[in-house]
Amino acid sequence: LGSSAAGLARSPGRSAMAPPSSNGQPGGGGGGEKKAIGGGEKTATVGWANAIKAYAKTGAAGDAFRVKDISGKGRGLIAARNIEIGELLLDEEPLVLGLSQSAMAVASLTIAAAGVLAWAASLYLQASSGQLTFDLPALRGVCCLILFVFLVIQIGGMIVEGFVVFWRVRLLGASERAAYFNLCDTLPFYIPILSEAFIFRANAVSTDWCGCVCAVAALVNHACVPSAILSWNTETGRHQVRALRDIKAEEEIAVSYIDLWQPTVARQHSLRRAMRFSCACNTCMDSTEESVRRLSDHRRTACSQLERGITEKMENGQLEEAMKDLQILRDVTEQELGGVDNLISRDMDEAIKDIQAQIKNSEAVTNSEMPSEQTGSCNKRGSCAEE
Repeated sequence: LGSSAAGLARSPGRSAMAPPSSNGQPGGGGGGEKKAIGGGEKTATVGWANAIKAYAKTGAAGDAFRVKDISGKGRGLIAARNIEIGELLLDEEPLVLGLSQSAMAVASLTIAAAGVLAWAASLYLQASSGQLTFDLPALRGVCCLILFVFLVIQIGGMIVEGFVVFWRVRLLGASERAAYFNLCDTLPFYIPILSEAFIFRANAVSTDWCGCVCAVAALVNHACVPSAILSWNTETGRHQVRALRDIKAEEEIAVSYIDLWQPTVARQHSLRRAMRFSCACNTCMDSTEESVRRLSDHRRTACSQLERGITEKMENGQLEEAMKDLQILRDVTEQELGGVDNLISRDMDEAIKDIQAQIKNSEAVTNSEMPSEQTGSCNKRGSCAEE
């Protein structure tokens, strides 16, 4: 959503807005009906109270929201007062960090390589003893090995991450551990390692290099027209929630889990496939009328196409064309996000100014080079005339 086009590094990009998975409830967020394991519900409640109080100490707006059960969604964050655009609502240290994608890939390849080496060693021993045969059982063994390697490459990293998350959860304090287990779990009962891994997968938000689970940020529900954004502060190693626009008291604080520049059907499919819930936010419910849905889908598809086009034009040095498209993208984005002032529109305004400055600098350089080129040509013609 943050318009990766035109090099808008300041805006909240898709990686920053791809965050907590759903709770499996319609319209869902990391809330839902929770069960406490080990610490009990009372301990978990104390953990939430301590976690929320901690934000006032970090300079975040600890009085800006409260946790509340929301019909059809489970728990979520509700604005306790009027919140201004850009206001920092959460500045949270993660409970648990996962593995990076590269580490998971290395783990998968290592396990697969170990399986292949074990199979090769078995063949070598059979060949040494003269027992190696190429019959149907041997062919089945080869097929099983191929299937094993395929499965390991697909889920090996997740298995390793599950063990890592399991031990990191065990290192948490009692209240933090209770808060972790109080998050959404897609399993019906506790299974060691699997429960820790499934909770992580269902509630993880993205950092710059891996996933992490935050006690309160995981409760922020999804909306196709979000009121807040999630971002990772690299310097402090903390996850932040910031108001994308002005939020009224008693309004739900919601972020986007997916790329918003998709039509309604594609968004619903993405959420069901990746997060196992169907969105029931106001935008999707209001889009039941065909004309309203088609207009919204048209705008979002146009925004996606404009973003790609702006990126290509910026790379090719077509600054004026890119600026015109960015101005259109800015207007369409504001319309689709409710026609209100928001951080995305402000960031695009800044980007437009940056491109205008680049165009002026380019024209100034071109104009400064023109006289010298003309003088040089005159001198050449003059010298030729004298000859």
